[in-house]
Amino acid sequence: MWPLWTTLLLVLPLRGLGPPLCPREPFYFLISITKMLGNKNDGSLYTPDNLLVCPAETLQCFQLELSVIGFEGGPSVGIAVFRLQRLLDALGSRLWVAGQGSCPPCEGHPQRSVSLFLAKLLELLQGTCARDLPSA
Repeated sequence: MWPLWTTLLLVLPLRGLGPPLCPREPFYFLISITKMLGNKNDGSLYTPDNLLVCPAETLQCFQLELSVIGFEGGPSVGIAVFRLQRLLDALGSRLWVAGQGSCPPCEGHPQRSVSLFLAKLLELLQGTCARDLPSA
């Protein structure tokens, strides 16, 4: 869990607040969920490997699999997951267009550990923010 937390601490201050399309709240809820899970994250979730192919469907897959974490993690994790899902939904609706051809269903992705799933979601958020930073 520390690599995820350390990455967030190093990346967010360097980039500042970023543009309006890149709010900090999804990162905060991702950290919160990671902390609440602690060592309880022994399951596996469908985790897209290539985040650039079918980005809208990839985001939907992350949102669906987050529901599993929310259900299995208890009420406090469930609330944080619900809030993160709403933020991802708002972010995704402004960034991507669905239907880029043949996209695999969520179940078509490999199953990975919860910690790797959360790390991939962090990678997706960071990639989104990096694409939307204004050029100097």
